[in-house]
Amino acid sequence: MMNWKRGTSTRVSTRAALLGSLLSLALGCAKAVLIDGSDPGSSSNGGSTGTGGGRETGGSTGTGGNGSGTGGNVITGTGGKATGGSTGTGGSSPTGGSTGTGGRATGGSTGTGGGRETGGSTGTGGSSTGGSTGTGGTTTSCTITPSASPSSKIPTVGIVTFTTTLASPTSASIKFGLDTTYGLTAPVDLTQASYRTLLLGMKASKTYHYQITVTNSTGSCTSSDQMIATGALPNGIQTLTVTTNNASALAGGFLVTGQYSQNAGSSGAPAFILDKDGDYVWWYSVPSADATGVAMSYDGKYMWIATANVPDSSATDHVHRVTMDGLTDTDFTTAFAHHSHQVTPLPDGSVAFYTTGSNGCDDIKLFPANGTTTSTATLVVNAKTAHGGSGACHLNNIQYSPSDDTLVFSDLDNNCLTKVTKTGTAVWVLNGGVSGGPTSSFNNGAIVWKGGEHGFHILSGDGTDYVLFNNNSKAPAGSGTSWGSAAGDGSGSMAVEVKLDLTAKTATQTWSYKGTGLDNQVLGDVQRLPNGNTIIDFATKSTVQEVDSKGTLLQQIVSGKNFGYIEKRPTLYGPPPR
Repeated sequence: MMNWKRGTSTRVSTRAALLGSLLSLALGCAKAVLIDGSDPGSSSNGGSTGTGGGRETGGSTGTGGNGSGTGGNVITGTGGKATGGSTGTGGSSPTGGSTGTGGRATGGSTGTGGGRETGGSTGTGGSSTGGSTGTGGTTTSCTITPSASPSSKIPTVGIVTFTTTLASPTSASIKFGLDTTYGLTAPVDLTQASYRTLLLGMKASKTYHYQITVTNSTGSCTSSDQMIATGALPNGIQTLTVTTNNASALAGGFLVTGQYSQNAGSSGAPAFILDKDGDYVWWYSVPSADATGVAMSYDGKYMWIATANVPDSSATDHVHRVTMDGLTDTDFTTAFAHHSHQVTPLPDGSVAFYTTGSNGCDDIKLFPANGTTTSTATLVVNAKTAHGGSGACHLNNIQYSPSDDTLVFSDLDNNCLTKVTKTGTAVWVLNGGVSGGPTSSFNNGAIVWKGGEHGFHILSGDGTDYVLFNNNSKAPAGSGTSWGSAAGDGSGSMAVEVKLDLTAKTATQTWSYKGTGLDNQVLGDVQRLPNGNTIIDFATKSTVQEVDSKGTLLQQIVSGKNFGYIEKRPTLYGPPPR
């Protein structure tokens, strides 16, 4: 097991909470161009000064290039409305020169046409398209009329609606960013009224650019650049200190998490999202509740916010589902009654969680897909029944394994992970070693890590590779249980990777990161990122670190409070990475 040391800090920046009022921006109609060919235009020739696009004008006399036509009858394919000479107009069948093709018709000396008007099978000029034989073609216009404003609840979330004259759209998207290189993309759900779309991931108190593209079977229509201004951060949100040692080596993306303890006066605590710079881009507080377990729904349309609720108490038992614009908050506490720690949304829309059981061990349950506030969750199995232990249990994390459609849960008191089917059949037990506790299915029952665990991440597609947050505690925090030979040494919590051989029934620790010895006995989480980095959440030590595969510290975020469970996502749209 390797013990890596973090790298030296080279840049420190403190992001304080911003105050201010909501900015507003009036947005107008954007005329767009339909592209129905292989190349958008840039250089067709009209008269000496003619311009294409919205209005293409031939020269003052409009004489035909190398044919004999006069300016009146030599202008080819029009964009908007083309005129040649003083009276001639191009239209449905003008010809230019000796061949009359739109391929390279010229009127006058050097005037330019639409975007790039060429005849033949691919030419387009302004909003008109060249036909298959090089004639001017028929005019196909497309208009996109957008409207945008920040959410009244979360002013870093933009709400965009639009109309378009493009018939029967098959797809659409919105690019957005701090400048016209954009960088972020929001998919458009064409079934939404007015194509309502949220812009997620924007910083506070900034002006953003956005551009809409709509596509149908004949081509794509793109609006002009539009702008929207975001609002300020709320009062009281915690100041974060972000130390970045190597920005280019970071995985990027967005960190979804929340605050484990409530603010002063039990006024609640925010669930929030940070971008790659450590800036807040989303937040929401449930009144009188912490935000320990924060997870986006599998389709990315909602945020589930669950309290720690340890010990089980009606006063601290809260589960809410909030739309990403913050405008609709649905209280699911009754349906998730007696839950603890966190919830895990599944691909089919159901949600896995665990509740206080009647035998001193927690029950694993499934909330149904499309369930309501009065729906009844299905009991999957009791933890003691699943892993075979005889003592108390303390479940603190559950994850979904897509390779075999199973659930894996962590039991802190018994120092183990257990895999079960959705019908409650135990598949295996990993680790253990606690007196009276379950026996591991691997290594003839030998212990792979000591001192308990909290959050974990299933790495491999076949469910045989795990990275977990090892608290490395001497005894379970807040419990009278003794780990005995399975006790940690209390020298600092770790991220530990364990690989399973399901045939040989072996479990091998292949990687670990201990960092600077932060002894985090309560909570904790970890996730392997797409580029091979690992993000570690030393939750109640108020510290999140991202390290590379060698254990080099790339970035550290320190909060004025603490962190709940984490989920790092490359995008805030669609399914999560874990």
